[in-house]
Amino acid sequence: MKVVFKSKDFASVDSSGYGFNNRRPMANPWQYQGRVQHRQWQGIYECGWQKTNDRLKQDELLWTVRGDARLFGLAAALKTKGFEVEVEQD
Repeated sequence: MKVVFKSKDFASVDSSGYGFNNRRPMANPWQYQGRVQHRQWQGIYECGWQKTNDRLKQDELLWTVRGDARLFGLAAALKTKGFEVEVEQD
């Protein structure tokens, strides 16, 4: 299963208490990967800056979290914090 969402920065996700940790750079610039370790769900994530051509809009981080069905709990928790979340089956 896959959970996809966007954020304005790293701090809003890292400080949420949902277990996002171990962020490290990937081969491409401005892309990162890490783990999600929480007592109710776990998985791996990738994120990267998504550039926008609109000068009035701020660039956003696109997060993709992969794991098992327990990620439904993560998706619900992110929605309560105001994130727009998409859940997809792999």
